[in-house]
Amino acid sequence: MTAIRNEPTDLESRIARWVVGLSLADIPKPALAVARACITDGLGVMLAGSTTAVFAQSAMLPRLAGECCLADGSARVDARSAAQSNGAAGHALDFDDTCYAGIVHGTAAVLPAVLAAAQEADADGARLLEAFVAGVETEYALGLALTDSLYERGFWATATLGVIGAAAGAAKLLGLDARATANAIRLAANQPMGLRVTHGANAKPYLCGVAARTGVEAAYAARAGIAGQPGTFERPRGYAGALNGGVLDTRAIEMLGSRYALVDPGVAFKLRPMCSAMQAAVEAVIALRAEHDWTAAQVESVTCHGTPLVVASLPYRYPSQPSEAQFCMPFSIACTLLHGDVRIEHLNDATLADPILQRLMQRVQLLEDQALAPPGQACACPEAARVEIRLADGRCLSHTVLAAEGMPQRPASEHTMHEKFMACALYALAPEQARALWDFLQRLEHQPGVRRLLTRTPSARST
Repeated sequence: MTAIRNEPTDLESRIARWVVGLSLADIPKPALAVARACITDGLGVMLAGSTTAVFAQSAMLPRLAGECCLADGSARVDARSAAQSNGAAGHALDFDDTCYAGIVHGTAAVLPAVLAAAQEADADGARLLEAFVAGVETEYALGLALTDSLYERGFWATATLGVIGAAAGAAKLLGLDARATANAIRLAANQPMGLRVTHGANAKPYLCGVAARTGVEAAYAARAGIAGQPGTFERPRGYAGALNGGVLDTRAIEMLGSRYALVDPGVAFKLRPMCSAMQAAVEAVIALRAEHDWTAAQVESVTCHGTPLVVASLPYRYPSQPSEAQFCMPFSIACTLLHGDVRIEHLNDATLADPILQRLMQRVQLLEDQALAPPGQACACPEAARVEIRLADGRCLSHTVLAAEGMPQRPASEHTMHEKFMACALYALAPEQARALWDFLQRLEHQPGVRRLLTRTPSARST
């Protein structure tokens, strides 16, 4: 009589079976469209980030020669090194997408990892897209399973969960079986990293790169036979118990394949290079200027009411450097009052030191408002803001933005996303190269190879 072997039921094995079984044909078209948009936006932001100091610093780390492109086109390196440097570039400007399934920047760690593995393996665009979906959906499912508790405990979930998504995506790209994929996930889960106290330091994009690199390494280690312990998440002294107070809702894992977090709750694309918690407030200021006739010189005070997540995400009142200003509501509002918006070119010491901007910052206060979003909309509007501006002539203007443009319920148009991509890509590419790269990415699943994706002469040829 042949013995019947039951499939492992631990959480990592369940995720791994889904990852291994996933095919491009299984992914609903709406989820594929969002994934393609994430990759396109992520690569644009990565190109702009490749001109920053933190990318240059990451590129100075020890590395080996290989087949993977650095985002600045300067070298071809091994997969781990490419994931590290390109991960830092992708998050250097805090301009990458956000998902509220665990409050993470999903693309930031997963894309550099799967791109590096794809270039190492000389894979085609379809495999890259497939592996990206596997990686981010794993990360988002874990974010939902662990709830916002992980973030609220002080972990920076982008890295803490991103390393696991990176490992799952890299394992998919490498063609690992379910057993090895489960071990890649276990190995990555044993290397949690990232604390929210790091926000405002250049350690933040560096750690995003570390998450991408470690995910790639976990996949390669699993392929070599290194194994973790089944039940790494749910067993006593496992991930949920050690890091999350035992909170673990496995229903999110059971829904892999039937619910795509790329669509529900969806992905928020930023239109400004700063923490997502400030996007709605900046829109409110811009709307008030468009609706009424006034200038920055007339502003006596600004009161910004934000949700609890907005207030918790912005620790800086008096930023000492541009990276801290990206987590400072007074800076974002003062910059918008003075320059009409917040753009990459404003993230520098000169802008921050401007005495006019400094005086405007002194007039801005941020207050928490737990009832800002109407009943039933709080979950869909996690970073809503109401801005009240008092002018010297006695007028008091007010505008509320429940969801900034780019949020899932207010998607940015393709034209807007193209403008953002080009503005970012032109920091590193010539105009014709940027246009060719955009065209290449619009038909990513039909591209025969991605090894030259970040070279300075990307091929736009489609099959």
